[in-house]
Amino acid sequence: MKLTLPKEKLQEQPTTLLRRAGYSYIHDRRTGQSSFVRRLGQNFYPRFHCRVFDQGGLVTFTLHLDQRPTRYSGAPAHAAEKDTPAVQQEMERLQEVINKQEVLEKKDSSKPKKKSGWWPFRK
Repeated sequence: MKLTLPKEKLQEQPTTLLRRAGYSYIHDRRTGQSSFVRRLGQNFYPRFHCRVFDQGGLVTFTLHLDQRPTRYSGAPAHAAEKDTPAVQQEMERLQEVINKQEVLEKKDSSKPKKKSGWWPFRK
């Protein structure tokens, strides 16, 4: 499943948004590709697997659900679900993180923060 957004819509780097959404960075030594995963339990699988592509003015997130690792050595295919309800729900959650990020940025920039020290009796 894909989500493509204009770069101007993102206030932060896509990698920062994914980390905020609970994803961890991984680097596959065999293929040399970097991506992000979010585990659904304490084991490595099942997990959501997201790749980010920056193409000029657009940022594309591709998401699928890895059910298990590859069973055969040298085989690139694995049990991945792309358009299931679980993947659609996770993509909606990722979209909410992006939308909340915009609202938080607008809210924070409208009000100056009051400085306060560690001493409780300071005025």
